Amino acid sequence: MGKKIYNGRFVASTEESLVLFIIGMRINKLFSFTKWVPVFKAMGPMIKELYQNPEWGFRHTEFLFSWRGVTLIQYWRSFDDLEAYAHGKTHSAAWKSFNQKIKDDGSVGIYHETYIIEKGGSEAIYNNMPKFGLSKAFSHMRVAAKTESARSRISK
Repeated sequence: MGKKIYNGRFVASTEESLVLFIIGMRINKLFSFTKWVPVFKAMGPMIKELYQNPEWGFRHTEFLFSWRGVTLIQYWRSFDDLEAYAHGKTHSAAWKSFNQKIKDDGSVGIYHETYIIEKGGSEAIYNNMPKFGLSKAFSHMRVAAKTESARSRISK
């Protein structure tokens, strides 16, 4: 069964600061399965753990697949929450494994980018879409007169 489509125009309401975290992997040597498959498989348990522990500050993730890899767009309550998870048991074990098995051999690349978005520093619009991104991480509301334009949705 597919995701529910919300017909019409909707916005995400974020009445607080947030952290946008982009993390992913790139397969550099396609036939090095024994290198990149474990990296890919390590993502699932971490995401499951995060959804099971909302008090850790993780809000939501979106998966984007490409020819050579996967990117996760994540929404967090704060940088402190994200950093605490990065230093926690599950992520630390995955990072240690990566460095022991791959490190700098070039078979698979990993990356991340972190953005701290202050309250009022984001805006979003969704037309005929399921809940996605910010609207899934925070709140999903029908467009109103005060949220009609991008300029009216952002207060920076």
